Amino acid sequence: MTDWHIVAAQIKAFDDRRALVKAMRTAIRKPLPDIRKAIKKRATDTLPRRGGLGKWVASTRVNGSVQVNSRRVRMRVRGGRNSTGSRSDVKSIDRGRVRAPAWGRRGENDWHTQSVPPGFFTTPASDASDEVLGAIDDAVDLALDQLRRG
Repeated sequence: MTDWHIVAAQIKAFDDRRALVKAMRTAIRKPLPDIRKAIKKRATDTLPRRGGLGKWVASTRVNGSVQVNSRRVRMRVRGGRNSTGSRSDVKSIDRGRVRAPAWGRRGENDWHTQSVPPGFFTTPASDASDEVLGAIDDAVDLALDQLRRG
């Protein structure tokens, strides 16, 4: 394993660094489809089926962004969903709290908070951290190979 600061300096001096960084981002993003599937499976398996909450949460959009700069390589996984009127609070559901209308009434004082099993999003994402770290190592190895070849 090589120190990241040395690799970053070599990438910065490389003539075709844009293509190299793009290839690194692509290699780092490889585990994202598996992370998406795990999050959706965890939502349908752990959240309540009655009323369709598990299925509704499983349709959450999951995106990954990869940042490669001179100090770090990072992959961030985010999820979100639009609802009627505004953005849904997926973070609150992941913490174990859901706001729901009482008996289908949607008036101002007709909503209640319901507890659900926490971690539908964060648990599968953190379980995949070894896979992501392996992808980052592969991307750095790919960059080193290209740097050696010139």
